[in-house]
Amino acid sequence: MSSISEKQYFFGARGTKLVASVVLASSSAFLLLGYDQGVLGGLLANHHLQDVLGHPSPSMTGTIVAIYDIGCLVGALITAAWAENYGRRKSAMCGLSIMLIGAALQTSSFSREQMIVSRTITGVGNGINAATIPMWVSEIVKPHNRGRLNSFSGSMIGFGIFFSYWFDYGLSYVKGDISWRLPIALQMLFAMVTLTMIFFLPESPRWLVAHDNVEEAAHVLACLESTTATPSTPSVVAALTDIQTAIAAEHAAGPVQWKELWTEGELKNRTRVLLACGINFFQQMSGCNALVYYIPFLLQHSVGLDANTSLLVSGLNGLVFFLFSIYPLLFLDKWGRPKPFIVASLVQSFSMVMVAILLSIGTTATNKASVVFFFTYIAIFGTCYLGTPWSYGPELLPLRLRARGSAIATAVNWTCNFIIVEITPPAITNIGWKTYIIFGVLNFCWAPLLYLYYPDTARKSLEEIDNLFRDEKIDFEAVEKAAIGGDEKKVEEGSSEHLP
Repeated sequence: MSSISEKQYFFGARGTKLVASVVLASSSAFLLLGYDQGVLGGLLANHHLQDVLGHPSPSMTGTIVAIYDIGCLVGALITAAWAENYGRRKSAMCGLSIMLIGAALQTSSFSREQMIVSRTITGVGNGINAATIPMWVSEIVKPHNRGRLNSFSGSMIGFGIFFSYWFDYGLSYVKGDISWRLPIALQMLFAMVTLTMIFFLPESPRWLVAHDNVEEAAHVLACLESTTATPSTPSVVAALTDIQTAIAAEHAAGPVQWKELWTEGELKNRTRVLLACGINFFQQMSGCNALVYYIPFLLQHSVGLDANTSLLVSGLNGLVFFLFSIYPLLFLDKWGRPKPFIVASLVQSFSMVMVAILLSIGTTATNKASVVFFFTYIAIFGTCYLGTPWSYGPELLPLRLRARGSAIATAVNWTCNFIIVEITPPAITNIGWKTYIIFGVLNFCWAPLLYLYYPDTARKSLEEIDNLFRDEKIDFEAVEKAAIGGDEKKVEEGSSEHLP
């Protein structure tokens, strides 16, 4: 067996190519997440699928669709319990393997009960992925473009939704069960591609250091740095030293305890867990998945479009979603984190209120005009709330608690997702346009909370983000100078008091 220094990743890729491979694998995973969220909504009007499901009522339809999110919740909680021991990479591979099983069972469903069970299994796998992969990427990419690269992965959620809508629309002209089995089976292709890629990619260097595998962590950092870097390259030594310093300070508190999530301590643990949970709560309770899961249903039952036109407009809506989700790739690291969220919350609130007003008037013209604000809502949601929370949450959490905290935050995400997906069909059936007022009010409430409590983590290393919450700061610049042969005396005097 080759030594660690000879170990290669993704067919010898190093530097920018290796980072790009990690981001590509993450993007594939998020494309799968988006595809999963959109694919069933576009098939609910398919009479072949309806025959299999027994033509369910609106409340049962909500349960069939939303049970996926319960599976995701279970997956996130499983991640909280054991993922830290097994690492980011192995956890993701486990989640993808579970998704393959669930997707195969969905494709072969011949009853409502089998569909419910298989969607739950698929959700468990996706819950593990969603809690693990953003954390893995955040711990690998560099601070100056971490938000941009993570947001590229997030934009793939939009592409997955867009692709699922158009794939469903195309197959709506096909007769027989293949019109719904093939779209569901396609999940397996995306899962297999992602699983294969991750198999050849490195573990998080921060996780490796935290689990006493410093030699491999140094090798991974060197491979990520450039094509010629070695563990003794000054920039690699400096990065490794920053990680070791931060982890040493965190390990001074002893073994990780669950109760630490809810106590402040030196790193403000409770505050940071609540912030990570909060941004996921804001994302889901904004009402996004009422549109993502049910846009064809809403266009039929709220606006009054026929089934074919609803599918076509849903596809256009998905295209807008994807195109606007590219925005963070260009500007997120420049404009930071909280400000785009605040602007997005206010525009989303306005869009939902306008939908409610136009639908309340109830004429054919105003109903059709409301579609414009479905588009403005999904466009602004794509620019910020779609992908950014998946990276912002792990950024806000300390390394010591990142696996458990990310899993808890993701569990909040899926719990709220389930609530929205479960209640949307009966809400539209029973209270109609008033449903959109609820979402408008909630979106408006997010803006002041974001302004008052959320810090900007853009362009900061994960260790520097820890420093945002410390009362006594660690002088990482001094520690780096010492590590690469600088003034060791200065480091000893300036930062040793913060080390165990």
